[in-house]
Amino acid sequence: MSRLGIDFGTTSIKCALVTETTTNPHSVFHSKQVHDADVISSDGKHEQSVPVMISALRKALKGLAQRSKEDLLHVETVSICCQMHGIMFWNDVEDTSNLITWQDQRCSQEFLTEIRGHSVSDDLHTGYGNATLAWLARNSPQFLERYRCCGTIADYFIYVLCGLQESVISDHNAQSWGYFDEKSGNWDYGAVKTAGIGVKLPRILKSGNIVGSVEDENFVIAKGAQVFVPIGDLQASVYSVLGGKSGRVFNYGTASQIVMTTECCDLGSLPKSVRRALYTHDHNLITAASLNGGNSVEVVVKLFSSLSTETKLDYETLMEMAYDKKNTKLRVCPVFFGERHATKTFGSFSNVTHDNLTVGDISAAVFRGIVENLSDMMSGVDIKGDVLYAVGIAERPVLQYFVKEILGDFTLFEKEVTAAYGAILFDLGNETSL
Repeated sequence: MSRLGIDFGTTSIKCALVTETTTNPHSVFHSKQVHDADVISSDGKHEQSVPVMISALRKALKGLAQRSKEDLLHVETVSICCQMHGIMFWNDVEDTSNLITWQDQRCSQEFLTEIRGHSVSDDLHTGYGNATLAWLARNSPQFLERYRCCGTIADYFIYVLCGLQESVISDHNAQSWGYFDEKSGNWDYGAVKTAGIGVKLPRILKSGNIVGSVEDENFVIAKGAQVFVPIGDLQASVYSVLGGKSGRVFNYGTASQIVMTTECCDLGSLPKSVRRALYTHDHNLITAASLNGGNSVEVVVKLFSSLSTETKLDYETLMEMAYDKKNTKLRVCPVFFGERHATKTFGSFSNVTHDNLTVGDISAAVFRGIVENLSDMMSGVDIKGDVLYAVGIAERPVLQYFVKEILGDFTLFEKEVTAAYGAILFDLGNETSL
């Protein structure tokens, strides 16, 4: 028996193949393909080429086939996750729009304030699918008239893979679009209509549901394999660490997050800096999802590299210099990319003295600031009790130092964490019937 997982990420496509035999009950093969799919990343717009991403998927699957083709040809289930919030449009397999991603900034705060007022929830930000739809309905209605379906990149993929006749989306990804009514598990159609959105939205299925079986044989995936509705990459990543257990996860990547599980109940009001996300049938996630993480450190790397053409400063060297200066008094608020809950607040320096503007001091202060920013975002939320797992810092001692100092004791999660693998585990643990 073998199971396939696919993750449509912002920068790459990742695949995982789990095989089970009598001699080896659980083998996992991984494959990754960077896609470099950005086609528009100026004037606040951020779009990616769908054909480029599908081509990258084919290459990633080919990479798996080279390691275990027989297992890939006998896959029984396909689990998929994707970058959340984004939206694309299509008529058929070939006639598609670009993917408008979660990083898109075309919706102004004035526009968002106006359209938020229509919904039972104010969880609507630029880059969210229904915010983008409302913007397009007002500013480019002729564009929307060209297409009959919309969904995430993963929803488009299962439409092709299974030969579906309509677009289908999971409750995870529907919630990430905004205008989602948690009580009914459906779209807030009153808000959708008032916002001027006239297109047909995808049909929502609860995560863990099977939407069809593989019909398209062009992806080297066994025909007839059952395909689950794609879930969010956040939920898949958390599940790859926690499984079905409760707990907390600190994750460091391009951006950074603190996520905690909580029982499904009315938690009352939460700070604007955190959001509640659907997870399993009996648990939700409380998430402080910062837009800043490794990308903020990369800003520092580029800054110092630009100041000297002779010195080549790389990420690893920067971390070593930062660790040596981990006790610096310099403080940096490294929100260089802003935050969804504080759109007018950006980075700043404080406690600057004549001798602490060195590469080591600044770098250490940025790493500290990343962790402190997440801690501040979670202020007002009771995060004590459950074990804290730290992901993405196994080879980053300076981050380990600040996580322990600011967030407390943690368990270092050293296994390879991929959302593709997490999607498989999630669907195994949460399979439901229609």
